[in-house]
Amino acid sequence: MPLFDPRPKTRREDLYDRDRELEALQRAIAACQPLVVLVGPRRCGKTSLLQVALSSSSVPSIVIDCRVFEGRTSVRYADLLRVLENSINEVAKPFAKLLDFLKRVKGIRVLGTGIEFESYSPRRVSLSDVLKAVNDWGEEEGKCVVIAFDEAQELSKLRGTSILPVVAHAYDYLRNLCLIFTGSMVGMLYRFLKLDNPSSPLYGRSFVRIELGPFTKEESRDFLHRGFQEYGLEPPSDVIEYAVEKLGGIPGWLTLFGYTAVTRGRVDRAIVDEVLDIASSIALEELKHFLELRYQAAKRYVAILKAIAQGFNTWSKIKRFLEIEEGARISDSDLYLLLKNLIDASIIRKTNNEYIIHDPALKYAILKKGSILAK
Repeated sequence: MPLFDPRPKTRREDLYDRDRELEALQRAIAACQPLVVLVGPRRCGKTSLLQVALSSSSVPSIVIDCRVFEGRTSVRYADLLRVLENSINEVAKPFAKLLDFLKRVKGIRVLGTGIEFESYSPRRVSLSDVLKAVNDWGEEEGKCVVIAFDEAQELSKLRGTSILPVVAHAYDYLRNLCLIFTGSMVGMLYRFLKLDNPSSPLYGRSFVRIELGPFTKEESRDFLHRGFQEYGLEPPSDVIEYAVEKLGGIPGWLTLFGYTAVTRGRVDRAIVDEVLDIASSIALEELKHFLELRYQAAKRYVAILKAIAQGFNTWSKIKRFLEIEEGARISDSDLYLLLKNLIDASIIRKTNNEYIIHDPALKYAILKKGSILAK
């Protein structure tokens, strides 16, 4: 799979760099660490890193894609069970013995090479019992089993029940399970897991943290050069520099640029501009999902992002910008909470007392297409 293939990577030779992070994840899986947290902004390669680690370690795994809950205000226990059922069925075919263990769980029946929950009610199907069955199968096989929740911050929307006691029980007693939680909204993921909250079932438990960030400028240049070399292309250095400047070190956007250029059969600035426009539209849609869930403060979030994008990026400058926009005073506590929510969602970060928009495509969108958010 070439570097510019837009799909998540599954083989080590197709994953650019990330040696340190991959080794850390492989060690955690090999040791069957009970809890691993893999974080980083969107499109920095978390899913690729996870898939490569799983394929190279040859351990059984169940990956639950929580992205299906994006844009929703709430998630029911039944919704989680449906996704879990599908995730198990995707990997169940080679593991006939796993099905033998799962059919012992109340509320589960085996149909051919898959399972079906007889009900999606927490009173009829216990997530804890499902995890215990998977653990018991792993124990008999002498293997660690990975259960990964991709974009797990979406589970913070779960209503009517909490999975944290289940995770804590698995941590303490299910020794053949390695639970991995990935998240692009870093603060929101930690807020969901409540690892530093004394009232949380997970409080005080150690865990493995692995963080992915954007490529450096050097890495971005090297990534693009290597990707084009796979197609026998030597793009002009000024186009590479232009791409790195406009798209930053976001691997997903750099991959999209390389893929588009190779598909079009040319590498020039016009392709960079086209990709930046596409990327900005995607980033803007994702921001709209964030705002829809916080509609009462949406105008304030947009004003803050406009301020930062225009260079008014210190606390005092943002506050002044916001007060001019609203024609009224804003309290420090209100501003603190707004900025914290944007940081927790990995939309902005704070560096040396300055607030910066993570994604250059989103910054571009705010400056060029921000009026769309006012509708």
